[in-house]
Amino acid sequence: METPLPFISGILLAAGLSTRMRQPKQLLPFGKSTIVETVVDNMLDAKYSEVIVVVGHCAEQIQDLLVERPVKIVFNPDYREGMLTSAQAGIRSIDFENARNKSNRDAFSLMLVDQPFITSTLIDEVIDAYGQTDKGIVLPSYNYQRGHPVIFHHGYADDILALGAESGGVRSLFKSHSDDIHYVPVNTDDVLRDIDYREDYERAIKKINNL
Repeated sequence: METPLPFISGILLAAGLSTRMRQPKQLLPFGKSTIVETVVDNMLDAKYSEVIVVVGHCAEQIQDLLVERPVKIVFNPDYREGMLTSAQAGIRSIDFENARNKSNRDAFSLMLVDQPFITSTLIDEVIDAYGQTDKGIVLPSYNYQRGHPVIFHHGYADDILALGAESGGVRSLFKSHSDDIHYVPVNTDDVLRDIDYREDYERAIKKINNL
């Protein structure tokens, strides 16, 4: 009998100001919907136990887009202070105590809203790898570069909640806990590709139109 996967909360950080794009990239058209809807749908199609969407900038518009999807919306009142505050808001919203399939390997996973090319298949590769390792941090790598999504054992929740603005953010854990990381080699740079600038968006649209 196959062992059930631990409870893994997928947290989407979708609260940012999109300063470099100069307009809310979460709401930009992408394929048949928008960037945020595409990423959420990829997460819902993956093996996450729940999907949490952390909102801030343009919160109402994003909520309206996602109203019919089975996601938990969390508002981060400190979203202007950076991505770390959104990760912390998402982590605080997880109820590990009452998780179904509760196990010592329960976890949470961080994803970025500007990575619509990370498919459910890629997400599941990382989730499956987490289920097969005893490491506490699991993430994909392409050409020796770290990508997303990143899965953290629930024991790292307190570490992230304790980080301050000058800490270097969640990635500071990659240095302090480097011996607890399992890398999942993937054959696509989609785990690295994000959309920060207008040119990135135009390249992304060109790519999706050629798929």
